[in-house]
Amino acid sequence: MQRKLTVSQLNKYISGVFDDETVLHDVTVCGEVYEYKRYGARTFITLREGDCTLSCVSFGAHDGISEGMNAEAVGTVTFYAGTGRVSFVIESIEPAGKGKLLLELLKLKEKLRGEGLFENRPRLPSGIKKVALITSAHGAVLHDIVSVVRSKNPYLDLCLYDVRVQGAESAHLIAEAIKNVNTMSDIDVIIVARGGGSAYDLQAYNDEAVARAVAYSAVPIVSAVGHETDYTLCDLCASVRAGTPSIAADIVCEPIRDKIAYVRRLGERLIEAMSGMYASRERDVMRKASAVVAESNMTVDRRASEVAFAASRMGDRLLRLYEKSNDKIAGLAAMLDKVSPFKILSRGYAKISKDGKEIDSVRGLCAGDEISVRMSDGKITAKVTNNA
Repeated sequence: MQRKLTVSQLNKYISGVFDDETVLHDVTVCGEVYEYKRYGARTFITLREGDCTLSCVSFGAHDGISEGMNAEAVGTVTFYAGTGRVSFVIESIEPAGKGKLLLELLKLKEKLRGEGLFENRPRLPSGIKKVALITSAHGAVLHDIVSVVRSKNPYLDLCLYDVRVQGAESAHLIAEAIKNVNTMSDIDVIIVARGGGSAYDLQAYNDEAVARAVAYSAVPIVSAVGHETDYTLCDLCASVRAGTPSIAADIVCEPIRDKIAYVRRLGERLIEAMSGMYASRERDVMRKASAVVAESNMTVDRRASEVAFAASRMGDRLLRLYEKSNDKIAGLAAMLDKVSPFKILSRGYAKISKDGKEIDSVRGLCAGDEISVRMSDGKITAKVTNNA
């Protein structure tokens, strides 16, 4: 037999069903915050997953929640008999997944900014000779940096500190490597580098310990973490932020290129100045010669001969001065080439180091020591068998 109920009777019955169904109480719902609006004491939130949405209400404000982030809401499914609507009453809601990570990162970023860790970083020095590279010994990052350095400044000494660049313990290892390099007196610049990846892959470089190690480093740091569009706390605390590891290598090679270019420009300017002075003096002599000719036809031959002789002598003097200056420039260039470390190596000599320190005497070596031998075309590792 068909039962007949009024709207209020049916709604009251449905409401009782919802109240008695324990599975609908203290439920945790995960989803994206699609809408977030406050009206007085109430906050209306719509959670979304794909094409499905859930209308929620909360009787209070929730800091740190915004549209677009993932969230986890705890509450109860309620049926309102008066309106005939189902709603999820939120008791508490927190960011989840990437949203939680982003919120924590923003809070840490503002904390470090307030402490001034993003300001007054040490500038890169001129004449960089030795660079500490903190990255993984495996992968393309090391290869890219070494390739750039070899092509643009073969005299630059690279010292690798192999660390994990993601996963457990990676942040601790990176921070410790930075601190250890700061105890060394011969390191001019540190490059902290890793390839691109997801936000989870780059978490180590947003770690507070790493950020503080970078900010407190007395040795200038070039941060080359991820791709051009990736920004980490390591980037913000460093002296220089490089978009890629290759750009970082180019940056540390720049000072030597600038010096070479400066010397070349000086030489070119000197040659131009000497040529201009010679031409100017020549024009002056010719003007004077023309004026003398105009003075008197009677003395043209004599005066012209005197002027021509003077012009010849002056031209000879200027030419000798020009040749002397040119010889001096060539001599300076030869001296630079003679003292070039690369030139010395190309004559069969080698640069020997043990444990990162240069060795200039056999007294510094013992049988069984492992040494690094740098030649003009690369570096090898060898073992001492006899130091007699």
